[in-house]
Amino acid sequence: MARYRNTPTVVVVLVPLRNGLLMIRRALPGEGYGKLALPGGYQMLGQTWQEAGAREVLEETGVVITPEALRIVTVETTPDRRLNLIFCQSPPVEHEGAFVHDAEVLEVLVVHEPVETAFPLHTQRVRAFFEHVV
Repeated sequence: MARYRNTPTVVVVLVPLRNGLLMIRRALPGEGYGKLALPGGYQMLGQTWQEAGAREVLEETGVVITPEALRIVTVETTPDRRLNLIFCQSPPVEHEGAFVHDAEVLEVLVVHEPVETAFPLHTQRVRAFFEHVV
């Protein structure tokens, strides 16, 4: 029987919030620990990419977004060709009160200008968002 080594899909979500952009500070050990990133994660078997994106935003930030409202901004493959990244954006959302996050996140925050992130592709998307190129 053939054995396949498929490239996983990661859904990364740009969430406009409070006149800025929703970001997380990563708690996962290894690459990117303690650095900023956009919310996102792996698409699980049985989920649409939209459902995966909405689930990751909820788990990592406590912010509820509508899966059907997500729109693809761009699709990239990481330079090492190990992951496909679907960058998508939600319409602006309202979220009152504190953020809630899982153990993969140290902090949830809203940025109001381009920032350096843990990953070059995230940094490019954040910059494009604030340049209104998205």
